Amino acid sequence: MKHFKRVATIILCAVFLFSYTAPSAHSGRTDSSGGHHDYKNRSGLGDYHYHCGGHPAHLHKNGVCPYSSSSSSSSNSSSSSTKSTSSSTSKYYKASVVKKVQKKLNKLGYDCGKVDGKCGKNTKKAIKKYQVDEDMKVDGKITKKLLKKLKIKL
Repeated sequence: MKHFKRVATIILCAVFLFSYTAPSAHSGRTDSSGGHHDYKNRSGLGDYHYHCGGHPAHLHKNGVCPYSSSSSSSSNSSSSSTKSTSSSTSKYYKASVVKKVQKKLNKLGYDCGKVDGKCGKNTKKAIKKYQVDEDMKVDGKITKKLLKKLKIKL
């Protein structure tokens, strides 16, 4: 009887151990913005949200990811001594900066489309065209060099 209880306990523990699955992101394809619909609202965030960089489901207020390094000024000041591509360029994607770039490029004849503060396909295309014309590295990204060339100050 003692042996039976021990075996039963081990089996029950194994069943519970292997039946537990860690919570994970729900299924669904992402769109060109990196977000997706969640019509059953499993995330509790409404019917549309993002899963950037493996972070939990979240929303982008004003088009900015709260998990980007530019979202908190304290993390920027502590990491300013280390050079990281993502932290050195992400501050240039704030809506206010993107709007300035869009206005300037539109004024110079590089069609960004609507000045909305979002760095979408049209804005990236316009940046690339400008970079080609100015003999810059062509990557379609907003960088310190691009802002300097466009004479935009933060």
